[in-house]
Amino acid sequence: MIERTGDNGANMAQRKSEVAGTFFPGDKDGLAKSVDDLLTHSGALRSYLPAAPIAVISPHAGYQFSGALTAASWNMTARCRPDRIAILSPSHRVAFRGIAVPQDHRAVSLPGMRVRLDTIGAERLCQDGHAVAYEAAFAREHGIDTQLPFADVLHPSVRVLPLVIGDAAPHQVAAMIDAVAAMEGETLFVLSSDLSHFLTQDQALAKDRATCGKIELGMWDKLTGEDACGCRAIAGFLASRAGAGARVLRMARTTSFAATQDASRVVGYGSWGLFPAAADVLPGDLRHVLTDVARKALKSRLTRGTMPEVRVDSFAVPLRTVMASFVTLELDGRLRGCIGSMQAHRALVQDVIINAVKAGFEDPRFAPITAAELGRVVIKVSVLTRPAPLQFENEAGLLAQMVPGETGLILQDGARRGTFLPSVWSSLQTPKAFLAQLKRKAGLPEDHWSDTVKAFAYRAEYFGEVEGAPA
Repeated sequence: MIERTGDNGANMAQRKSEVAGTFFPGDKDGLAKSVDDLLTHSGALRSYLPAAPIAVISPHAGYQFSGALTAASWNMTARCRPDRIAILSPSHRVAFRGIAVPQDHRAVSLPGMRVRLDTIGAERLCQDGHAVAYEAAFAREHGIDTQLPFADVLHPSVRVLPLVIGDAAPHQVAAMIDAVAAMEGETLFVLSSDLSHFLTQDQALAKDRATCGKIELGMWDKLTGEDACGCRAIAGFLASRAGAGARVLRMARTTSFAATQDASRVVGYGSWGLFPAAADVLPGDLRHVLTDVARKALKSRLTRGTMPEVRVDSFAVPLRTVMASFVTLELDGRLRGCIGSMQAHRALVQDVIINAVKAGFEDPRFAPITAAELGRVVIKVSVLTRPAPLQFENEAGLLAQMVPGETGLILQDGARRGTFLPSVWSSLQTPKAFLAQLKRKAGLPEDHWSDTVKAFAYRAEYFGEVEGAPA
């Protein structure tokens, strides 16, 4: 519904939200209280994370079903200072090709709120062929409207660029996202999406678990509409230059069963933050949890003789994010064991526990750790970003891309493979020395080179104990 209202003496066309009263409260006081309560409930997230996200994945069901997760996603943005907020939603009611921006309205009216739109950005996307002006796409589009009250409360002066995605390939969405990211100022991207639809509770949990892995591993080309209704927005962002290498952190996951207690037909919901590739994402308390469980795992292995069982669901949701880690043990300032995962394939907390035990008992360079040593050993953890392939024509081209102190590197030629963490730069301070010793670790001569050499770069979020805790 388009209406006109006075705005400093001028008429402004605005769309009145038609989902108010169904997806969220339809009265001013009720909506304000609902949003405030939901944000307050997850308010710890305002200072919880060490970095601000460049994008969030936010559910868009009725607030009684997924509002807590929507608030969790938006609370991650509290430290952001965007010049615009781009909200990307799937088209739930209208079939069309491409990506739509509003044709007639310049603001959206909600109970007690009015959200102004970035009409300049919308016009530019249309001029460049990345979007079309199509008003019908926005009528009763809850994927957009459920996000707007949170935008208004947390970022009241920021204009919103609403984008409804119809039948559009990931590369088309990615190109649009990069066009928005290239506009003047900073853009916060909100990827509006629920997860699985209308499965049993057990089926939904299994399906959504697999979808979490696809999102967290950057497997945008594997996402389908059965995984998430907003798969095109998520895939497009992960495939874009703006989202390349983004670090993904899971914040919450649930299903509609929590609200309805009906396990026969549920919808899944998830909340994620997507952060710059160079950002640290784990707050101090979760870092402490990881070093603590690593120490407890070593002690359990010493006393029981077996790898401890890991109940992943008993840990904070961010620690269930699929990530790769290395665990390093040091004794009296010297290496005592180091084992890790080159590729992410399981929950971070599980990866740390398993690698800690392997570093203590299965590193072939050292004898198994003893009880006497455990009390003196220092545990350090490196959480790896997703490895990105490097392009080069020769060894000089590879060396030129290695940044001392920052670059972790996986080197591979045929069956030979090895990796050095960024921490190795402390003893090998030049790219040439770093690469030569990495070749040796991979079982290759220091002067080896061939046209089949492959290299993958990553960085590490690095933390550890100051000194060993008593065993």
